[in-house]
Amino acid sequence: MLTAETRKLGAIRLNALRSAFAALFLIAAVVATGAMDEVRDMNAATAIAMVGSGVLAMGVGDSLYFASLAIIGAALAVPISISVYPLLTFLIAAFWLDEEITWRVLLGTALIVAGVSLLVRGGSARERQFLETQPTFAHRRPGWQIGLFLILLASVAWAISTTWLRAGSGDLGPVAAAGVRVAATSAALMPVAYYLRKGVLPHGYGWRGLTATAAGGILGIGLGSIAYVFAVQEAGAGKTAILTSTLPLFALPLAVIFLHERINLLVILGTLLCILGIWLVA
Repeated sequence: MLTAETRKLGAIRLNALRSAFAALFLIAAVVATGAMDEVRDMNAATAIAMVGSGVLAMGVGDSLYFASLAIIGAALAVPISISVYPLLTFLIAAFWLDEEITWRVLLGTALIVAGVSLLVRGGSARERQFLETQPTFAHRRPGWQIGLFLILLASVAWAISTTWLRAGSGDLGPVAAAGVRVAATSAALMPVAYYLRKGVLPHGYGWRGLTATAAGGILGIGLGSIAYVFAVQEAGAGKTAILTSTLPLFALPLAVIFLHERINLLVILGTLLCILGIWLVA
């Protein structure tokens, strides 16, 4: 849904706008579900954990990820991120939260990493070329070493955020926790987007694009955040990190249906490895 809008807005504007729409949706959900009492009753430590983990993941981590895409491309950035992020999260969660690491989880992690890497390699060359042209914070294109450093920093930010969310959510339910995290992220991103891009919306940006951005924000960050928080609270930080790295497994069938992408042998093999890995982890 957001591919065309990223071309028009750039990564920073898009991230800020979709977060704003998601925040509005989640605030309404907090009020409608009666979760406002949970927000009012949360203590300072929980509030700091929710705000900090949200800004760290969606504000810092996602922005670093978008920046790395423009330098080293999706063909390198995606496999590195889906390999480093789950492993870092597992290590941090094991020491911080005493989450158990079993051989099934380790084997499943290895299969998922291998499967997603094949999915990315077998994916659309057109999409990879598009992602490689996305703008970064900088006006110049630095060397690949900086791009690699950025994607590693993004993985560290996501791993710490996921573990921090698990450790600090307290008695907050998924709706309340997601609402606080996304609202804080939106409040942090909007002024950054305005300053870096000289305005949140480009001149002539129409209602059709705004509707697509709103829908993508509500689905991806709004509903997605509720499901993500629920998974972290119930399944643990480590398992959630592994399972969220299977995004290409679900994105590729949609690309085949709506974008008429072709499936090759690498995609089929990668899908089978991911499914087996998910079965072992879950």
